[in-house]
Amino acid sequence: MSTSAVRPVQKIRFAVVGCGRIAQNHFAALKQHSARAELVAVCDNRPQALTEAVVKTGAQGYASLDALLAGSDADVVVLATPSGLHPLQAMQAARAG
Repeated sequence: MSTSAVRPVQKIRFAVVGCGRIAQNHFAALKQHSARAELVAVCDNRPQALTEAVVKTGAQGYASLDALLAGSDADVVVLATPSGLHPLQAMQAARAG
């Protein structure tokens, strides 16, 4: 039997790209799982949608995916953008690590 101390559970840090209708479902789900998940960043190229998401969630806002990937410490990037954008955005996120 191990006598090592129990490590505290770190929350998984999420970023949501695209702050439209579908993103609202992700915001709600992350709030429900706040013991294990934390929304650290939101991104939208529409200034009003971005501002509303920042106010609603308290997460850091980014006006572009490039800026989010450079400035965020997210573990997971959720793409809530139009589906036609997903392949390139997913590859961009993967390249960023």
